[in-house]
Amino acid sequence: METLLEITGLSKSFPGVRALDSVDFDLAEGEVHALLGENGAGKSTLVKIITGAYRKDEGVMRLNGRAVDFHTPSEAQQAGIGGIYQEFSQVNTLTVAENIFLGAYPMRWFGVDWAAINLEAARLLERFGVDARPTDKLSTLGVATRQMIEILKVVHRKNLKILIMDEPTSALSDAETNLLFEFVRTLQSLGVSIIYISHRLDEIKQICNRITVFKNGSKVSTSLASEMTIDDIVTQMVGSELKDHFPAKSTHADTTVLQVTDLSGEGFRNISFAARRGEVLGITGLVGSGKTELLETIFGARPVRSGSLSLDGRTITNSSPMEAIRNGIGLLPESRKEQGLNLVMSCLENISLASLDKIAHPFLDLAEEARVAEENFDRLEIRPGDPKNRVVNLSGGNQQKIVLAKWLMRDANILMFDEPTRGIDVGAKFQIYSLIIELAKAGKSIIIASSEIDEVIGLCNRALVLRKGEVVKELAGNELNSENVVFSMSGRRNVH
Repeated sequence: METLLEITGLSKSFPGVRALDSVDFDLAEGEVHALLGENGAGKSTLVKIITGAYRKDEGVMRLNGRAVDFHTPSEAQQAGIGGIYQEFSQVNTLTVAENIFLGAYPMRWFGVDWAAINLEAARLLERFGVDARPTDKLSTLGVATRQMIEILKVVHRKNLKILIMDEPTSALSDAETNLLFEFVRTLQSLGVSIIYISHRLDEIKQICNRITVFKNGSKVSTSLASEMTIDDIVTQMVGSELKDHFPAKSTHADTTVLQVTDLSGEGFRNISFAARRGEVLGITGLVGSGKTELLETIFGARPVRSGSLSLDGRTITNSSPMEAIRNGIGLLPESRKEQGLNLVMSCLENISLASLDKIAHPFLDLAEEARVAEENFDRLEIRPGDPKNRVVNLSGGNQQKIVLAKWLMRDANILMFDEPTRGIDVGAKFQIYSLIIELAKAGKSIIIASSEIDEVIGLCNRALVLRKGEVVKELAGNELNSENVVFSMSGRRNVH
């Protein structure tokens, strides 16, 4: 295959950190090339330089043998380069069609040709099996559907040569992932080259031709995907072998702390369960099963339609997140940037957001705020290690640690995690898993909503399986295994 993109000696620095250090990388025509590494390894910085979002400090980038240096994303797009990022660049108040053609609306006479936009959007949605209409407002759609629309926004362009996909399946079900893979192979057959970033290493083996591993801003290796095992990849990414993907489970389950009885809300109905002190309770199901809606309702972000909540035997309402916080409940949301963080504020300020009432007497105790932030930076190994750094400058895994640090500072007794390791590398995953178990052993009640079956089995003492908004099975002990979870998700209630 002919080389399409060649990068030599690329470097990029930010205040306090060298994000890329003399990196070499190449991409062949029609190739799917995996770019892997822990959060903060430099992957996102590289692709942002390729797409014109960042300017390089040093090095040479050649496209079809010609040296290029994109000053803006628009220049990269004109050269045939498109990117799909883990965090969406969408306008929720616009329709599906308007988002797909955002910035490139076809014109007719003296205005936008809305009929043409809706017609072409309908054709794309049907072709790629996306369950949405051109006129649907984006705000009414789920995360998985929005992910597919984000992809369509790039691939409809006629001059596409290189497509960068950053965690494209993090919000997709297995069926949607298979559809995406078919789409990737179609693009590949048309000569489009793809840079594929994912922390789901089994996907890499399925879809990619070559693998390049980054660590600490430098390239470790480039190899054929067929010649690398998943253990090889993990060892190169983290610098050592991970013997076990999950720490030993907590076995200190105690009294019931939260009782949910016949709870109904948007997307789920008649759900009952007990969350116990010292236990990790899992909630799993396919995309759209109601996991996120359930946790947000318990946290007071959505209204309760019927049913009740009780905390240590006392009935509570949690009519708002503020009330839930006062009741000792914390939520790490699925979308950390949209719901868990204030990106323009510093890490220190984000950590203290839920605990201002604790450190203001009546004025904010800045020394206490800084002390607690530094403690959590050390405990969670947040990098770069400056609490005054703006949270927008951190990698996805370190941003997730900032959200967790916020609830550790609050000392919440019930911690609910919604997709806790979405878009997080294997090393950071193990850190978060270890902390979850540590918190459970310290007497916290942990609830994890996850579509990752291995995650639920590896961490949880019990698990509720949701299907179409209802609990279809509760699994524990030896019954909590992959086969039984999959059977229950599909509607089969028998377990082995």
